[in-house]
Amino acid sequence: MAARFDHLVVAVADLDEAAARWRAAGIPAERGGAHPVGTVNALVRGPGPAYVELISAGSEESNPWLDRVRPARGPISWAIAVDDVEAAREALAAAGFDPAPAVPGSRRTPDGDLVEWRVCDVGPGPYDGSLPFLIEWTTPMGPAPADGPVVEWFGLRPPDPDRVADLLVALGLEPSTHWPRRQFEDERGLVITLSPLGAPTDLDAASWTMSWEEPDEPAASLSLTLPSGELSARTLDGVRVTTRPDRRRFAASALQPADGGDSAPERADAWVRAVVEAGLGTAREVEVSWAEGVNLDVLSAVRLEGPAGTQPVTVVHGRHPVDPGDVVVVGIGEPVEVLERQPVGPRPEGRARQIAFVDDAFVHALSGGVYAVRGRRRSVVRHFNGWSADGRFADGEPEQWLEQAAAGRRTDGVLAGEPWV
Repeated sequence: MAARFDHLVVAVADLDEAAARWRAAGIPAERGGAHPVGTVNALVRGPGPAYVELISAGSEESNPWLDRVRPARGPISWAIAVDDVEAAREALAAAGFDPAPAVPGSRRTPDGDLVEWRVCDVGPGPYDGSLPFLIEWTTPMGPAPADGPVVEWFGLRPPDPDRVADLLVALGLEPSTHWPRRQFEDERGLVITLSPLGAPTDLDAASWTMSWEEPDEPAASLSLTLPSGELSARTLDGVRVTTRPDRRRFAASALQPADGGDSAPERADAWVRAVVEAGLGTAREVEVSWAEGVNLDVLSAVRLEGPAGTQPVTVVHGRHPVDPGDVVVVGIGEPVEVLERQPVGPRPEGRARQIAFVDDAFVHALSGGVYAVRGRRRSVVRHFNGWSADGRFADGEPEQWLEQAAAGRRTDGVLAGEPWV
């Protein structure tokens, strides 16, 4: 049974004023339409399936939905999408919940289209603040704005996090091994976090982690990505919202495969095909030499070679010689500098995130610029959203190396290339 985070419901007094607040923060919010029960909404959504619903009372009448929304402010509930609401109800009943019968719901959009679904309350009433409700879409929403926000993480502080965890487990979501019953990742890679997290478990001797609880932390938090802007954090209508720019800010993101399989290796191969089919490069099998010592048995390697001035991109399928398990590597240049390395795990959870890392690596590789700077026993490698360094550096020195290379003031040991697109 597939279950995934669908949307967060945020009650506001004035819908247009709330939408304007979100837009002023650089987050598009547009009118979504009206429900038969008298509520109206605005939607914060982008290419991903998850979104935020700003909702307010659009009628002076009285019914359970209007009476719940009219006096409320801030996040009041959230929805889990399922493919079969009746099967989900049965699973919840078997886990000790008492879900209400599923009822039809709909919304008339500003363009006059009718969007329909079936909804099931798990808590005692509409928009319950302690448990999410279920939704099965029967008439999917229309295409979302291509430049809209993508929800990648949803955090909340429920009254009873263990009860919410029971519900998510009953619906088939797998809890993290490090934050058991406090962090979940759905089939599309979106992370749901229940606070307080508590202490991590199953960490080996080489691992570490840190977390902290803010005393005034809002009841709900979101992490959104946008095609432009900078990293920011603010509170909007009672929701802590963090935004960051994503790969859509680069022209190379237009080459992202629409259907590239369900694993990191398949995704890497799909990128190779997409680049070749776009006429930007050619692919051939190669022997691999590494820019630095990489402990990996190479099973196969394919190199993309592009326009003049660009650096070749190499996809390596390999196996660790000591620890069991295959990996896929996306590298740049010759010899190959590793930009991304992902394990090939047997379990489905986490695969969406691995695919996203592969997408980021290819967009980074195809966008050009400085990839790495090497000096005597020291190196700095630029990654999609940051850098890594090997060797001893003073504070700020790795960034200086990259800045000097980008400005042409440093040329020795620099791996750089022109954009492919």
